[in-house]
Amino acid sequence: MSFPFIAAADEAQVRLLDQQLEEFERWPLERQRGQQAHSLDRLFAGAHRHSALWRARLEAAGHGPGQDAWQTLARLPALKRSDLQENFQALSCAAAFAEGECSEAHTTGSTGRPVTTLRHTESFRLRYLAFSRRCSQWHGLDTGRALLRATFQIQEDVVQPHWGVPEAWFNQNGPMVLTPSLGRDPSRMYGLMKQHQVSYAVANASVLHAIARHALAQQEAQPPRLHKMLSTGETVTPELREACRSAFGAEVVDRYSCVEAGWLAVQCSRHEHLHVLSPNVVIEIVDEDGQPCAPGQPGRVWVTALHSHAMPLIRYEIGDRAHWGAPCDCGLAYPVIGRLWGREREFIRTPDGSSAYVAVLAKEFMDIAPVRDMRFRLYRDPLLCMEVVAALPLTSAQRSALAAQAQAMVGFDCPTEVVELPAIDWGQTDKRPSFASVDQPWPGRRG
Repeated sequence: MSFPFIAAADEAQVRLLDQQLEEFERWPLERQRGQQAHSLDRLFAGAHRHSALWRARLEAAGHGPGQDAWQTLARLPALKRSDLQENFQALSCAAAFAEGECSEAHTTGSTGRPVTTLRHTESFRLRYLAFSRRCSQWHGLDTGRALLRATFQIQEDVVQPHWGVPEAWFNQNGPMVLTPSLGRDPSRMYGLMKQHQVSYAVANASVLHAIARHALAQQEAQPPRLHKMLSTGETVTPELREACRSAFGAEVVDRYSCVEAGWLAVQCSRHEHLHVLSPNVVIEIVDEDGQPCAPGQPGRVWVTALHSHAMPLIRYEIGDRAHWGAPCDCGLAYPVIGRLWGREREFIRTPDGSSAYVAVLAKEFMDIAPVRDMRFRLYRDPLLCMEVVAALPLTSAQRSALAAQAQAMVGFDCPTEVVELPAIDWGQTDKRPSFASVDQPWPGRRG
């Protein structure tokens, strides 16, 4: 039987899933690993039977009846984003399901390489709702209070009487204020927080940061106080946490998920690190040679989605960097991600050949000039391009100071172009990666 298994009607199914997941959390690590191995065996069996690409990979790894699932996993190569882009049909296991049971899911392309995957629609949805419920339980969310949710899926503000599923199945709750995140307007979102006396906010990290910065700029004697701000879709930084505490007295709850596999990890209820959601995924953090990283050593994140039977995602290189943390004292045996560093594209290769993470600290640039929005790209030349939207035209001195601060940010001197724009084209997504290393020459013209 698959774990966690799915029963009948939606509410009953999610309630049963929630109970199973809560029980799983209390299991010792050895029992959890045993259940994961069982899930891996089922995933491998379906992949071998229905996917030409996985059949070849599993046989090359020596997989067969009675083979230890963990040993098989360790022998398989990484699944690259290019594999998903170029081998959709060879990876698909749609033949295992009735017509119409599976659907395509598309990433936003914020990594620079958009991909399409296939998933069993109903089971993915129900598991996603159940893990959402676990997050609410871990962090003691009072669902009777008002919630603001910023999403790219709507074009105008909407007020609902409750938070929606799954919370509406478990508690009397609401209201929920939905607001568009595309073309974000932090002043409008801040106004909605005050108008509806919001206690919780859910949005991408950059949206939360924009609202917090706007609130701090108002210097109000009695700003709205929030309980928690829940982040999705982007890296949570120490700067974001401090801004939300200063603006609203609120702690940020980091939640790690992706379109391809669903929920990956959720922040601990006691600490700022994250716990891997072991019933749903196996996460590996590996070095440049694909070897396991020691705790504290940043590496690449590989994800195995244990229930990705429609299109098996096994050792999928998701494009993120992270490092393992020490075991947690909160009572959960789930693995600890000490820190999510961000996307691979936020790491650079320095002139001495080492790899370094680039953190964009907005305040350092806003102290120099009236910067409203900015984006950095380090091109192969190397040339660092800083795109800036400013409230007033930049002076020559401000441009020079911004360029110097940008070079300090990456840690070495290189040609730097400061490009003023009326608006930055972020595309049709609410994700806003402020820095990326781009493996191509700069397409602009030196000023």
